[in-house]
This record gives sequence, C-alpha cells and structure tokens, in this order.
Amino acid sequence: MKIINPLYDKAFKYLMENEKLAKKVLSVILDVEIEEVKLEHQETVLPYERTILTLFRLDFKALIKEADGTRKTVLIELQKSKFSTDIQRFRNYLGSAYLAKPVDLQNIVEEPKAEFIAPYPIITIYILGYNLDDLPYMAVTVNRDIVNSVNNEKIEVKSFFIEHLTHQSHIIQVRRLPKKRRTRLEKFLVFFNQAWCTEDGYIIDLQEIPREFLDIARYLQGPLLDETFRRNLLAENQLDQIFEQQEKKYLKKIAEVEQNEKEARIREEEERRQKEAITLKLAYLMKKSGATPDDIIKETGLSTEKINDL
Repeated sequence: MKIINPLYDKAFKYLMENEKLAKKVLSVILDVEIEEVKLEHQETVLPYERTILTLFRLDFKALIKEADGTRKTVLIELQKSKFSTDIQRFRNYLGSAYLAKPVDLQNIVEEPKAEFIAPYPIITIYILGYNLDDLPYMAVTVNRDIVNSVNNEKIEVKSFFIEHLTHQSHIIQVRRLPKKRRTRLEKFLVFFNQAWCTEDGYIIDLQEIPREFLDIARYLQGPLLDETFRRNLLAENQLDQIFEQQEKKYLKKIAEVEQNEKEARIREEEERRQKEAITLKLAYLMKKSGATPDDIIKETGLSTEKINDL
C-alpha cells in the first residue's frame, strides 16, 4: 500500500488534524490513555530572507487518564523536523519575536484584575527525520525526577509548581527504526520508514501494515488521489531539496572559515614562538657580552627572572 510520507509537513498536518487519529497517535507516543484531544495551534511561519520557512509545530490540549484513574488536562507541543537546523531556527525565531516587542515602561496601563486560571502542564514531543549522534536510541522519554538536594534521594511528591514549570519530553528519531518491530511505538513508526520511500520522496510504499494501525494507513492513502495535494507535497519536496543544497553550501562555508581561522592561529603561534626564540637569543648574546640586566630588559622586554635563567 502506498501512502503519503508523514515526515512531510503537509502530510503530517493532514494526519493530526483528524481528531480520532491524532488521539491514537499521541496515545501511542506518550504511552497513556488520551480521552480527549483538541488541536490548538498551527505551525509557525517565519519570514527568512527572500523565502518563507515553515517551522512545523502543532499544539494540542488533551485530557489524559492516568494509570491510577485520575484525569488531568495537559498541553502537548509537537515539533517535527526533517533537518538538524530546524529546532535551532525555531529557537532563533522565538528569541527574535520577543526582542521585536519592546516594553514601553513609561506608558504601562494597569489592566483590571482577571480571575486566575491555572496553567496546564506541558509535554513536548520531537519527531526527528535525522539522527542525533549523541543519542543512539530510536525513542527516549525525559521524565521529571524530583531529588532531595540535601541527601540526593529521589522523592515522590505531587507539586503544582513542578508540574507546571517543568516539562516532560519525548524524542523520536524515525531513522533509527529497528528491522524487527515489537512495541506499539515501533509498529506505528513504520509509517515514517524512509527506507520505503519511492523516488518521489513524498510517497512511502508500505511493506507491512500493523493491523492496529490499518485505519491510519487507509487515511494516509487517500490524498494520493488528490492531484492538488500531490502537487503541494511535490512543491514541499522541491523546497526541501533547495534548502538542503543551501544548507550544504552554508556548512561548507562555515567549515572553510573555521579551517582558515585554525590555520591563522597556528601561524600566529609559530610566529610568536619564533619571535620569542629570537628575543631569548638576543638577550643571551647581550648578557654574554657584558650588558647590564636593565639594558637587556629595555632592549628585549624580558623579565628579570627569564634573564637570570639564561
């Protein structure tokens, strides 16, 4: 069965806009039961020089049922990127967005006090289309362990402050999918198996379809019959290729600059050593010819200690 490649922004957005399937996907990734989910926010569009870069991010509000039966509402921030520079560009965008809005301290108007609404805990998900060299695992979960700083013992407490101001994160590297799929997460990630991509890139020819996720496979198959949808995926593919080419040129230029700087530092160090050797030799000859320490210091700039060591 052929499906659209969910590693592409438009394809993944199409999948996650389906509330029923989004609930299923998030439940598998987070390994929890999600009873309700609502898409809150679309991706951020960032003007970048003469082009428009889409920094893909989806925000969800979800009602989660805990293992003990309790329920809580959380915000889920999901970011998906094909290139290693995507997340850095997103951080840069956020920074520039904050800097672009200076606060006028002279004209602050006090707003009427509103009813306090408690914020929701945040869970972040990163789906990466590339490998992190320093994280050789397909998927990891970063949980919040609470440790007593006095005796370094892990403690079990429920704190509103910690719950709302620290984040749980899930990082998935789709290119590390193992050949044998045993867990629900591994089986779901066959939809991201880039080894099954066709020449078009934006189409995946599924070699296996887990029965539990047959509904997702059929849903992702649908857009292949939509010519407009296919053209949009092709356009995204072409833009990705252009970006990748520009990125390679940029990284090559950075490497050249770093190499030039390294070579310049080596030359400077060699020149320093040669100058120091000439200075020491001059001081030695002056001392041997009977010059006073003051004359040697004046001529060479060496310290008394170095002159005495000659």
